[in-house]
Parts: sequence; structure tokens; C-alpha cells
Amino acid sequence: MSQILSREKQINELYSQIAGVPDPETGISQPETGIAQPGDLVFLITHYPSKTLRSEIKGKGWREAARLRLRARWRVHLGYDSDDWDDWHVAIYLEGRKRKSHIRVNPYIIHSTGQKGVQINQISPGDFTNESPEVRTRVEIVQFEGIRDEQRKEIVDFSLSKIGLAFDWSVGQHARTTYAFGLPNLLHNPNRYACQQLVIDAYAAAGIYFPHPYKSFPIFNIGRLLGHPLGHPKDRVNPRFPYLYDHHIYRDPRFKVKAVLYEDPMSGEIILKTENLEKYSWNPQLKEKYLSGMNLDRS
Repeated sequence: MSQILSREKQINELYSQIAGVPDPETGISQPETGIAQPGDLVFLITHYPSKTLRSEIKGKGWREAARLRLRARWRVHLGYDSDDWDDWHVAIYLEGRKRKSHIRVNPYIIHSTGQKGVQINQISPGDFTNESPEVRTRVEIVQFEGIRDEQRKEIVDFSLSKIGLAFDWSVGQHARTTYAFGLPNLLHNPNRYACQQLVIDAYAAAGIYFPHPYKSFPIFNIGRLLGHPLGHPKDRVNPRFPYLYDHHIYRDPRFKVKAVLYEDPMSGEIILKTENLEKYSWNPQLKEKYLSGMNLDRS
């Protein structure tokens, strides 16, 4: 019991650092008292430290091995390395909240999930703790460099206005035409949102746009030849035709990592890091490939 209480206390203290000091009347964190600020992005990243293409196809029949090789090749066109099997989920930070009867102040996010669409949830301890050593999860908070307070408000207000909209299950299928041929995502439904689509639209509402990762497109893709898919300005993604994935947003050099929350795989201690932070810190090989110019996909 004492070990459980100690762990709970540790999480409470780390949440307080992230979310800030709650107002005694409203229970909502006061501005600029925590690490995370409204409008920041929160990435929930699942890493598989022992999973590579070779490990996945080992012992498989030729049909399954061929399927996995094709999947890895497709992920390369999406800007992944062939040995990168990480899963991503991006959210927009809303605020810290403390219930009157609770000790903990919880960090809340706005995001879209397949189960309930666009919704508000708290960051769960399950987002950065692990039951299996084969899976490592972490939360990273990133901030757009030079973002203004009025832009933060526009991002949050836009996201709140979309609460209750359904999840866009077709985002991957529709985006394939962009990645394969450079055609616009004409089938995008603006009344449905996947997690990254919500971020793209919310930041566009604040005048912040994302560049094209066209260099990972196939060589025959017209978008690679033009420097942008059809229907998009050359210098930014058109939010009417979204095709980016979470990792493209994460790699944008204008976003800096503010905090990382994870469970140490050896000691089981929950760690919050706020200094000397780098993207892809959980995998030095991927960091080298993605951020040093070796990989073709540079957002």
C-alpha cells in the first residue's frame, strides 16, 4: 500500500508542475504557473524498442512477410524509417483543473479519438507508464516558437467549438492519394476530425500553417515535382485538404520540446524532464535520421 501511495504522490507532484497552481475558487490553473500553456501540443508516443522490420518478418510465411515489407515501404513514403514502428497521437493542451474534493490538479487536453470523436480528457498515468517492457510510452509537450497569447486563445477557442464532432476514420485512406500521386484530399469531411486534422485546422485559425513533407513522396508523385500537392500553396498545407500525420507536426523545427514525462524502464520511477530536451530522445538512431538531414522527409 505504501508503494502505491508513494507512486500516487509522485504523479500528483509532477502533474502540479505541468498544470500549474489552481485558483482556489474555480479550481482552474492560473496562467503561466505551469509548464504547459493553453494551445501547446501534447504528443502521446508509443515506442516499441525491440521491433524492427527484420524482427517482424522473422519466422513469418512469405505472404505475411511480403505484407509487412509493403507496409514498411508505404510508411517510408509517409516519412518513417523502415524500422520505425512508433505510434502517435497528438492533442491540444487546454488547462489544468482541480476538483474540489481531490488533491490532484489534472492536465486536460482537447483531442479526437476513434471512440468518441473530439472531446476533452485529462492526461492519464497510462499515457506514460508501461506494463510491458516491449512497449514504452511517453508524453511530450511541445510549444510553437514565438506563439502569442491571442494565438493561443484562437487555437483553444477553435478546438472547443469542435467538441462532439465525429472522428474521421477515412483520413488515412483519403490521404493516400496525396502521398501516392500528389492529388488533394478532396474527400475530407470538415465536420469530422482525426487528431492531427484538429491540430492543423486549429493552428490555421491562428495563422500558423505547416510545411509540406513532399521529399518523402514517391519519385513519380506530381507533388514532389511541384514542391507541393495540387490544391495547396507551395509554402504551406491547405487545411481544406489535410494530409499530414502526427509525426510531421512533431518534426516541424518551429516546435520546441518543453517537457517529457515517462517511466524509467529500469527503476520504474516516473520522470519529468524539462531541460536539455531533444526530439526523438527515446531513439538516437531515429533522431539522427530524421533531424540531421539524412532522412528525405524534412518538415
